[in-house]
Amino acid sequence: MHASDFKVFVYGTLKPGGRYWQQYCEGKVLDPIPTKIHGTLYDMHMGYPGLRLGGDDWVQGYLLSFQNEADLLRLDYLEGYAPERPEEQNEYMRLRVACYDTSGALIGEVWTYEITTGVMDELGATLIADGNWPI
Repeated sequence: MHASDFKVFVYGTLKPGGRYWQQYCEGKVLDPIPTKIHGTLYDMHMGYPGLRLGGDDWVQGYLLSFQNEADLLRLDYLEGYAPERPEEQNEYMRLRVACYDTSGALIGEVWTYEITTGVMDELGATLIADGNWPI
């Protein structure tokens, strides 16, 4: 992986001040940048949100630039993702997505985690209309 591949859009418990920020991100990322992506945000009713990509709606979050691959890969464990498993055995999938600054200008392609449809259905997810998970 190249250093540019260590960029991740986060929208829930990994945002600055979120439940997992200190353990997984603090001191491991460059300054977090407020950003947004196209998608829909859902409350999973388990203390964290789930994202479904696509559409015209915006999901608000932060772009995190990790300094090394190991710190990025720790997020895979937290998100219940293993690249060698089929989608139905993962809680989230790590995917590339277009990321935009708060004015809507394209920053570039980054990683994010999308909730799998099976988990979303199982947990009875409900829409977060404004696309912003509260800290």
